Amino acid sequence: MNRTDEARQLAEDLLADIEMQRLKASEIALKASRLARLVNHEELMEFLRLERDGYSGAGAAANMWIGRAGRWADADDGKFYPMPLAKVEGMLDASREALQTLRGGGNYSGESVVIAAREHDQKVGAHARAIATFSGITGQVVATVYTAVVEIYHELLFSELQATLFGDTQSRVDGALAEASGSALEKIERVSDRLRDADPESVSQALTTCRRLIDSCAEHLFAARPEKYDIGDGVQLAVGSPNVLNRLQAHAHSTGAPKSRRDRLRRTLSDLYERCSAGTHAEVGVAEARFIFLQTYVALGELLTLGEP
Repeated sequence: MNRTDEARQLAEDLLADIEMQRLKASEIALKASRLARLVNHEELMEFLRLERDGYSGAGAAANMWIGRAGRWADADDGKFYPMPLAKVEGMLDASREALQTLRGGGNYSGESVVIAAREHDQKVGAHARAIATFSGITGQVVATVYTAVVEIYHELLFSELQATLFGDTQSRVDGALAEASGSALEKIERVSDRLRDADPESVSQALTTCRRLIDSCAEHLFAARPEKYDIGDGVQLAVGSPNVLNRLQAHAHSTGAPKSRRDRLRRTLSDLYERCSAGTHAEVGVAEARFIFLQTYVALGELLTLGEP
């Protein structure tokens, strides 16, 4: 099991622990600490460190977490409950046990009965307030951890789905490109090498390679012909050798692709082809060139996998 799979399984288990109340707050914090380390979630690691070690001497930077954990006693005066989460749980358990004992009442007699009864009620009230405070802190800590773990879990699921989709798509596209042009994949490798080096001088060459890749795919999918191609609605496209984009549009039409999809691909490839051409004469940053390359790869991949005419 790799690191990502371990983190996803741990996040799923932790969500179940919280939802089914299988662990105490301090145990949830420890388990979440491992998850935070696996995914390098710095904010969650900081919050859980404060909950484990306590907030004494944490400084003003910890005020956000003090609020998230419900630890303010008097925010205006800067008073809060700084003890570690495990100690909060210990004090909560002690107050619950004391309250349970006090609920049994007392046998009072004589002249002190009124005073004793009042003191008894005061103790009951004090422990009840302590339970409310400390259970509020543990509940807020668990809620904060739960929110973070849900976010992490969904990100991991998306990452897994994304990796699967990209892997499947890449296999199909690479195969189609290999069939479209014997040198297509070699061109892609050269583009990748140039853009990976982040050398501005290589951007023009990389974009030229992208444009030639589009040209080779057009030649493979729809050979040039002197007569125009009818795509319906009275529109006829010139599909001669220079009409690269028209030939790609004609191929998409010949496969029976819906007009909305054809129009999207036409706009995308037109913009990319124009930008690739501009890149040989004007400055295009390395970052933009990388996205142009990726978008070209994806758009051509979609065209190549539309199906047979």
